[in-house]
Amino acid sequence: MPRSEARAKPDGSTCTAVGIALSGGGSRAAAFHRGTIQGLQEIDLLNQLDVISSVSGGSVFAAAWMAATWRGHGLPQFLANIGLELAQGFIARSITPSALKLVLPSYTRANLLAETFDRTLMHGMQLKDLPEQPLLSMNTSVMNTGQVGKFSRHGFSSTGIQAPGEAQDKSNPSIPLESFPVALAAMASAAFPIGLPPVYLLRGKHIPDGWGGPRLADHHRFALTDGGVLENLGVQTLLKSRRFGAWNLIISDAGRKETLWKPGGIVNCIRGAVMGLVSLPTIERVTVMMNDKENRQMRFTAYGEIERTWLIDALNSGIPQPGLDDYLSGQPRTARRRVLFIRLNQTLSELLATIPRWRLHELAKRANEALPGPLPPITDLLRSYGVELRPAREIHRAMGGDARVAELNRISTNFAALSNRDIEGLHAHARWQVHAMRALYWDVS
Repeated sequence: MPRSEARAKPDGSTCTAVGIALSGGGSRAAAFHRGTIQGLQEIDLLNQLDVISSVSGGSVFAAAWMAATWRGHGLPQFLANIGLELAQGFIARSITPSALKLVLPSYTRANLLAETFDRTLMHGMQLKDLPEQPLLSMNTSVMNTGQVGKFSRHGFSSTGIQAPGEAQDKSNPSIPLESFPVALAAMASAAFPIGLPPVYLLRGKHIPDGWGGPRLADHHRFALTDGGVLENLGVQTLLKSRRFGAWNLIISDAGRKETLWKPGGIVNCIRGAVMGLVSLPTIERVTVMMNDKENRQMRFTAYGEIERTWLIDALNSGIPQPGLDDYLSGQPRTARRRVLFIRLNQTLSELLATIPRWRLHELAKRANEALPGPLPPITDLLRSYGVELRPAREIHRAMGGDARVAELNRISTNFAALSNRDIEGLHAHARWQVHAMRALYWDVS
């Protein structure tokens, strides 16, 4: 029987599980996540991780981290080593005699880059070698179905690819792929559709006959592209998956600040023409997948708005609402989520300015005080409530402050070499946020 996506902690509980989402963003994301992981170790949260959900560059980082642990390397050695690898880059080092195999129809640029990842970071690790804890899910986008696919130590699973003779339900069984290379799974998560072709799972070799039901019976190849096409943070897996779900969330988001695009111009025309020649069939399918995903999300959002406004009205009415009792009785009795949100596009001044009033009320209550009005300067207020931001401020100041954040947001998304200055800047930028967010948000008592 296939293994289903049900996961629980050894004590049978699930509400206290801690998961981390490592976003996409190429080598920039890997350098940023490097700082997040170090920061979590410094505040004693790293050893509490139950699950890792990764996308694209986050998957390359997570796979390298798991491979280093598999080889017996401690965290300081891993962080030092991957910093050196990021400084050398991966694209240029893929130009080897193996590149001659690109003339073969079954060997692509994605295979070539995966071999570079394996040679420099994963060292022959296979899916069966991944640890039980933290449980790693490397997320990819299945182009055949428009659904998220997940590589883990259990194999490969995705909505729509059920076992023979079984109806699709909320529990997606895993296809065992014990000897599948971790580097190729990470590449499937990171195969950005502009420039890199999909990674393929083949019927009969990877996907057994009968899996997928009648709708996929005539599909002999399953094309996997960048997980970021459907969701670039990796949060969906932590929120919705049974096997890889977690209650308390740490989100390491290496996405840059949104930039403007100006239509027209010879450079844009040439770039568009080249991209079209290289990736047009893939881009066409990716556009449809993204549109379908957005439509699904907006439907959920619309229904969520109905529920949210109903709850606000019920709470504001001051009159007992039978419907509210029914609603609460149907919800699981769990503790409130804890969330740390670490973002590349976040300055210290923005972080402090956007603390919601409800959280300030909680911090005041914890200090046995009442929130004053009007509010004094936020730094003075937090200090009076015992919120310790000094470690975060020291790292932030040494990094170069908020002005440096703007520079870090200009680092591109690819797997080319990064300068040592940028690697350490991204590292420090994540570290100070871990310390700040821990002080501001992790304690919800």
